[in-house]
Amino acid sequence: MFNTFTAIGGGYGGGQAGGSPSTGGSGGGGASCAVYGTGASGTTGQGNAGGNGNGSASDFAGGGGGAGGPGISGSNAVGGDGGPGLQYSISGSTTWYGGGGGGGVYSGTNGKGGLGGGGNATVGPAGGSAASGQANTGGGGGGGSWGPSLGSSGGNGGSGIVIVRYPL
Repeated sequence: MFNTFTAIGGGYGGGQAGGSPSTGGSGGGGASCAVYGTGASGTTGQGNAGGNGNGSASDFAGGGGGAGGPGISGSNAVGGDGGPGLQYSISGSTTWYGGGGGGGVYSGTNGKGGLGGGGNATVGPAGGSAASGQANTGGGGGGGSWGPSLGSSGGNGGSGIVIVRYPL
């Protein structure tokens, strides 16, 4: 909280076998696996909903919501991309902030992070850790994936930044 402004942290994505995503400033993406996950909603004035997950022979999760738009639902063996953030030029140069993280897949194409520092997801049970959100952007971390005997980790959210600008 700064003065009268409060920023709410983003929600986490759904987990293996349909673990529910959480609501936050922006909502987490829905889970894949045998249970179809519905993306969580965002908070009005703060962010947008996460995309829905879907399950099939190649499971794919939804992308996380961004400050400027909702996450994309997973489909056709492609993880959903994270929603875009918003552009601001308060620092003196135009920069994107608050992009959602991409949705992970067991087999197929990983979801990409949204503009504004969102991290890319990982593919497959041995795909390693997903990318974390970019530092100083507040971007969401990419989603991990699951497997019969081994899973991969989701990325951490990127640190935020506070810029105070005032006239001289």
